[in-house]
Amino acid sequence: MTGGYSDSAPVLHPASNSNDLQEEVSRGATLFAANCASCHGVAGRGDGKASVSLLPRPANLTAARFSDERLSSVLWNGVAGSSMPPWRQLPTEDLRALVAYIHSLHVPSAAPSMQEATNLNEGNSLFGANCASCHGDRGTGDGPAAGALAPSPTNFQLKKPTEARAWEVLENGVPGTAMPPWKSQLGADQRHALVEFVRSLYGTPQENSSR
Repeated sequence: MTGGYSDSAPVLHPASNSNDLQEEVSRGATLFAANCASCHGVAGRGDGKASVSLLPRPANLTAARFSDERLSSVLWNGVAGSSMPPWRQLPTEDLRALVAYIHSLHVPSAAPSMQEATNLNEGNSLFGANCASCHGDRGTGDGPAAGALAPSPTNFQLKKPTEARAWEVLENGVPGTAMPPWKSQLGADQRHALVEFVRSLYGTPQENSSR
């Protein structure tokens, strides 16, 4: 439960038709400016006027790709252990427009190189040894330690950080959460392998399930 609400949330899929989607993005931009920019910033970078007083800081929405399921859950239930409240009082069409707009903030990165692909096995091993206790064996945020943590560990099947954001987190941790820095425990090459591995977890069948 989060803030007295059920964790179950309707999955808000933006329109598939390009014209309808553009209308949703435009509507979402207006809603975002009115309801979200004070914390997340006018460009969604987590640098709104209220952000300096919040811990953990508001999410930089440009620094990750989020699934519809993840965004729907956050808008419906808020985020326990953070200042993000539920927004389910808004009409469903407004929430769907916000999902569409947040998607528009993320710029896709280039396809992985062959060298990056060869690092996935090393990243998998490092993840199992250092990260799975919180993030779970499959990166779903449900490791044995996760139940005691708020905010919950990231589910990497529903959120894909940019390379820069994943590297920043491994370097510095996330203040206000249980995520520590890893630059003292892991070398640069190991951290690079972990960055590639956690990004590879996004978009598994869980995201497209009917639950």
